[in-house]
Amino acid sequence: MSINLFFVFLLGLLIGMYSYFTPDYKALQDNRNIPKIELIDFTLYEISHKRIDHILEGKEGKKFDDYYVITSAKFGDNTKNLFQTIRSDNADYRNDIIKVDGNVRYVREDGLEFRSNEGVYNTEESLIQTKGPFVITQNANRIDGTALNYNTQEDTVSANKIRGSYQIK
Repeated sequence: MSINLFFVFLLGLLIGMYSYFTPDYKALQDNRNIPKIELIDFTLYEISHKRIDHILEGKEGKKFDDYYVITSAKFGDNTKNLFQTIRSDNADYRNDIIKVDGNVRYVREDGLEFRSNEGVYNTEESLIQTKGPFVITQNANRIDGTALNYNTQEDTVSANKIRGSYQIK
């Protein structure tokens, strides 16, 4: 009978070990958004059959399923009448909308420059928006204000609390 008791004890020990060491599949099914690609000091080109349409540069970039997160970002757009770039400390690019944060600088080929601390650029609608203070300069002309809405295609601007200086030639 002692052999039967030994095997019962061994069976109990094995069942206990199995239940204790069973993998926790909930931990493996973590729903965090994990990047598909991570890039360091990179430049991406979007090329059409006619030219380079967009250039995306950054110090660190992460591509998720449907968006990019970039630090020290620079986005160049060559699809409009004038080549334009947007730089910022951080950028989130999804659904043709670039949300930029920290030292935002927009520069257009004709010398127009826009600076702010945050902003949103809709590439499809060619619309730049900011809620905070901004500065627009071109040559010796300067406009300060808040809550900017700037359509780069139609070259129209609306803003609040503006103050400007304009050099007449």
